[in-house]
Amino acid sequence: MRRNVSFLLIVPVCLLAFMCFAQAQEIHGTITDPSGAVISGASLRLTAGDMLIATATTDQKGNYSIRAQRACSPCQLSVSAEGFAAISREVRLSATETLALAIHMEIGTVSESVSVEAKGYPTLATTQQEVSASEKVHSLNAAELLSDLPGVGLRQSGELATIPLLHGLGDERTRLLVDGVTVSNACANHMNPPLSYIAPSSATEVTVIAGITPVSMGGDSLGGTISLNSPLPVFADENEGWRSEGTLSSFVQSNGENYGPALSGWVANHNFGIGYSGSWVNAGDYTDGSGHKVTSTYAQSTDHLVTLAAQGSGNLFVLQAGLHHMPYQGFPNAQMDMVRNFAETLNFRYKRNFAWGVLDARTFWQGTWHSMNIGEDKSTFPMPMWMPMNTHGKDYGYTVKLDVPFAERHTLHVGSELHRFVLADGWPAVPGTEPYMGPNPFISINNGRRTRLAWFGEVASKWGAKWSTLLGIRNDMVRMNTGQVSGYSDMYAADADAFNAVSHARTDVNFDATALARYEPNRSVTFEFGYARKTRSPNLYERYAWSTNWMASGMVGWFGDGNYYVGNLNLKPEVGHTVSASVSWHDPARKQWEVKLTPYQTYVQNYIDVDALATATYGASTFAQLQFANHDARIYGLDASGKAAIWNDAKFGRGEFSGVVGYLHGERLNGGSGLYQMMPLNARLAFDEKLKGWSGGIQVQAVNRKSNVDPRRFEQPTPGYTLVGVRTAYQLGYIRFDLGCDNLFNKYYELPLGGVNFDDYMASGWMSQIRPLTGRGRSVYVGLTMQLGSGRNQRQ
Repeated sequence: MRRNVSFLLIVPVCLLAFMCFAQAQEIHGTITDPSGAVISGASLRLTAGDMLIATATTDQKGNYSIRAQRACSPCQLSVSAEGFAAISREVRLSATETLALAIHMEIGTVSESVSVEAKGYPTLATTQQEVSASEKVHSLNAAELLSDLPGVGLRQSGELATIPLLHGLGDERTRLLVDGVTVSNACANHMNPPLSYIAPSSATEVTVIAGITPVSMGGDSLGGTISLNSPLPVFADENEGWRSEGTLSSFVQSNGENYGPALSGWVANHNFGIGYSGSWVNAGDYTDGSGHKVTSTYAQSTDHLVTLAAQGSGNLFVLQAGLHHMPYQGFPNAQMDMVRNFAETLNFRYKRNFAWGVLDARTFWQGTWHSMNIGEDKSTFPMPMWMPMNTHGKDYGYTVKLDVPFAERHTLHVGSELHRFVLADGWPAVPGTEPYMGPNPFISINNGRRTRLAWFGEVASKWGAKWSTLLGIRNDMVRMNTGQVSGYSDMYAADADAFNAVSHARTDVNFDATALARYEPNRSVTFEFGYARKTRSPNLYERYAWSTNWMASGMVGWFGDGNYYVGNLNLKPEVGHTVSASVSWHDPARKQWEVKLTPYQTYVQNYIDVDALATATYGASTFAQLQFANHDARIYGLDASGKAAIWNDAKFGRGEFSGVVGYLHGERLNGGSGLYQMMPLNARLAFDEKLKGWSGGIQVQAVNRKSNVDPRRFEQPTPGYTLVGVRTAYQLGYIRFDLGCDNLFNKYYELPLGGVNFDDYMASGWMSQIRPLTGRGRSVYVGLTMQLGSGRNQRQ
């Protein structure tokens, strides 16, 4: 332990030794619209990877000049302006070079979803999207920012704890990164998933890699990688002095009376900067399309993030300190609710562009204090009034990555990661409830440890104008252990004694491999195909949830199905083999139209599923006590997406159709039944219009009937449904107004990934037929966003 902590402290200090000086380079030119008129006030950002190098703004004549104080080969020049489609160009600058570059912008939306292909190697099934102001005021939680992306499904749980799934593989089967950091679930019911620690108002960019993930981007996962990032530091130009920028926003949603403000600000000179972002969100119980109140859908959250940054002599330092407080959150599909979740975070990053490559290093720590109990809605049911469950989790570690170009056409990516998670989970005794919940505390996880040390190597190659490849290997060593446990009373002794009598230490040596290739025969079609071997070790609860008592095992389970779960010390790591291909047809500039098809198949050895231990029937409903167990599984499907600009000119603006279709099937091979919570066939179709400061659109979501269900969990089918939403926005100077309506026709529907409504079942006296959780009825939302500060036109 001390050696690990010492190493974490030494890493940033050692990196300081790499500082050196670089000479300035310059890009200059003029930006024009489709008619040839100049565009003033356009924002330019020069980046290398995700490192911001410089910014600039066009003057009244449309001219710009942007200077880089370090080597930049290759780097990305991004340009945005109100009323025009954002664009990105790859540029290469050698030392002291001056580059003249004229830029032509098309009418369109400020924020677009684009394939990440600028790095010169295949990125199959990868999308990257800037988070727009409209999405920030419309989304209650950060996971909702992913809803329109190919391959993504959302498992509804608490209002601020939605969990994304990639091709049916979610939660800890997908790697979730918040500002480059992996945070563990410090809860037996996963009520504090990683994306709950970043507010939508703080997110500026989301990247989704579904299916085949490069080894440098993900380990200890099967489904892929999702990364959400807060804003990069923006420093003043060399002769600008001090600059400031910020955003003040608020939103109101009618169904559930959801509302909240958010504030962000940034002040910087050329070398130093300090920023703050904060938000407060309140959500009340919503009603579904039939007018029925869905209880335990309330929540409240407060988030604060302070950022310190410095640059100089070609170096970038960023230190983030965050506080997260969620005083309560109801869970309609669980027996318990969250009554407190508090977290402190430190995240230090150093990045440096050398002549020979790029060094990117990070060290982080997060402490989480989490409590579950019977929430205010459930306390009116025939349930105990007090049943405290407390956990304390700590995450810390480092990542170090090197990108080294060699032999002109190749880039080597090498690196190492350490992630350690420590968890204490104990349930205090409840006086007067002996022997079920007293007289002693229940020790569920006693100093559980999960330590993952990884090394990876990857080669990206550009074999000319048409072919590029990406080959990588990775090793993750996962060590797990936990201490002795005990129950409330002697009635739990047999299970505790059996668990304590055996060794709890487990070590998994996992290997991943990825092979990707891209072929571009011309500028209008792209083919990609690849294979990935990915491995995930069990989490602490899957291995160490030790009690077979019905009450105790009912407190474990993050699936929203009302069942009871028991761990298994003998679980093996999951090993997924994924093959996938993709073909994309598009116009040469990828501006007017594109159609993309991505079929995939994943075969998972030792998929962590369940075996039935017993069943119990209460009234008209039956529940299962299940033990985690390894089984083989197969998942296959197809993602389809496309867009087409119907018109695009200065007079009528830009009108565009877009759509995403997803088909998914998952099955357990030794048993032939469906895997739990597989999203049925679904589609999202939208039409959007943008004209100067005004924008508007309509979206239709269609979901097919879910019939492929898991009988071991008594999963219920859900009927198909269609939802319609409308939205509009107007930008008046530095103020933006948003107005929209979800579920316009107040449709009643059951959520295919929402699990069961346990609240309704308990309210009926435990005798009714348990039903799937229903979705939100008609809801009108209003948002207001105001840009602040001298540099407010630098970020869109």
